[in-house]
Amino acid sequence: MIQRIQSVYLFLITALMAVLVIMTYNEKWWLPLVFVLLGIASLVAVFLYKNRKRQMWVVRIFLFAIIIVLTHNFYINWQSDFHPKRVVAVIGLVCVVSGILAMLALRAIRKDEKLVRSLDRLR
Repeated sequence: MIQRIQSVYLFLITALMAVLVIMTYNEKWWLPLVFVLLGIASLVAVFLYKNRKRQMWVVRIFLFAIIIVLTHNFYINWQSDFHPKRVVAVIGLVCVVSGILAMLALRAIRKDEKLVRSLDRLR
């Protein structure tokens, strides 16, 4: 479980989501909640290592949610004067890094699934 690279990626995503929860604590009530749920989703994905298809499904949902958060962050908050611009930029940067890590995790999960399927053909 831990020795797989996608587990490392997913743990890093969980840590980044925790940072975003701390950064957005004083924001709108739903924004930290979204980051908490995304952190929990990435942590749950780590423990779905026996069911790779479900693990890929959770990571895809995570990617979709990150895209929605990025869209909200840049197109709605960037225009308002409520947030300092650097906070919005840091939130966006962390979301982009989390998205990249999720894509790397998805790629590693697919690679594992392909390996298992090839080994099943040999039996």
